[in-house]
Amino acid sequence: MANHVYFTIQIEGIEDEQFNESIKQEKVTRKDYEGNPYEITEYVEIENQPFMEAVNKSFDEDGHLENSYDWYCNEIGAKWCHIEECQDGYLSGYSAWRQPHELVINLIEHFAKKYDTEVTASMTYEDEFRNFMGKQYYGSDKEGHEGWYGWEGDYCETDGDELLEQFKELYPSIDTEDEDFWHGEFEVEGEKIYPIEVVDELADDFWSRC
Repeated sequence: MANHVYFTIQIEGIEDEQFNESIKQEKVTRKDYEGNPYEITEYVEIENQPFMEAVNKSFDEDGHLENSYDWYCNEIGAKWCHIEECQDGYLSGYSAWRQPHELVINLIEHFAKKYDTEVTASMTYEDEFRNFMGKQYYGSDKEGHEGWYGWEGDYCETDGDELLEQFKELYPSIDTEDEDFWHGEFEVEGEKIYPIEVVDELADDFWSRC
């Protein structure tokens, strides 16, 4: 099973209404655990979203994306990717193994070309086990008759091991190899320390400095 990589993408340079015009939802029927049908509104698959309409793709006679694995790796940046929230320039979801880097480039190019304006973006991403986490910036530019194109900018990245090293510097007396380390309670100079909360705070501090 692939690790989930959770991401958030923020698009700047266009109006909220312009962004929302390129988002498509549909009503689908699902069944609960007892087999009873219910209706829910979901975002359509990324390949069918208006913001990906200019990206090359092909569908079979049943409407399924052909060579979907390769297409997602090349055009999205992960072997699969799902949108959970998408509105007013904000998009979030999760992908497999890797953050959807190429998706951001395609988003920027779509909006820059559609509204003939400079568009920028930022993406935060985090592997579910913190094998890696980071933030990257993106921009757009215009080059003669070739038109608008997206480019990747600066990024910062860290991982769980680096966060753990920071924890050790703060609390060298706590054994990080203790079997109860991640879910235990430790006392240091009269202060109760919960390692999982401290490491989460270190992660938040990393985001604030990116």
